Amino acid sequence: MRTSQRCPSNATVALFAAMSVLTVGCISSTSESYSRAPAEVSPANPSAEQPSSSGATESGFAGVWQGTTLSSCAAFAYRPTRCNAEQKVTITLLQSPDGKFSGQYTCAYGNMDCYHENTTGKVIDVTSANARMNVRVLMPDGTSCLFTGIDVNQSINGGYTCYQGGGLIEQGSWLARRSY
Repeated sequence: MRTSQRCPSNATVALFAAMSVLTVGCISSTSESYSRAPAEVSPANPSAEQPSSSGATESGFAGVWQGTTLSSCAAFAYRPTRCNAEQKVTITLLQSPDGKFSGQYTCAYGNMDCYHENTTGKVIDVTSANARMNVRVLMPDGTSCLFTGIDVNQSINGGYTCYQGGGLIEQGSWLARRSY
């Protein structure tokens, strides 16, 4: 009995190559998603260059950021009943003369109650680089949420992730506008 080895067709090779590229692209992407690409940052835009939270100069991120969060409906969601849960969120950031941030967080009913009824929180960390901002909020029940986004003309288009006990409990999009 004679067996012959068969070479894969060009179509098969192309299919496997395309699947490999897609897989690598999916693995390298982050959990954050943005509904639109930020505008190009030019040196003429003064809000584009922001010092980090350890800088000694005032940042363009200090102020009151008002907006909404919308939870993800991912298959791995901790609470599927919170699919598309929308809340009205305000994050107030104060910056001291040494460049460090402090502040507060408030949440109000959108189309569902705030997660675990956490209507307030304390800003415990803020980092910034260029137009990107990361704000960590600690809730009264120990839940910690990280709000991230890019400031384009005093508007944030970003995402949030909330953790409790080291595990991811909710994530989604965050849109906000600086009101003061």
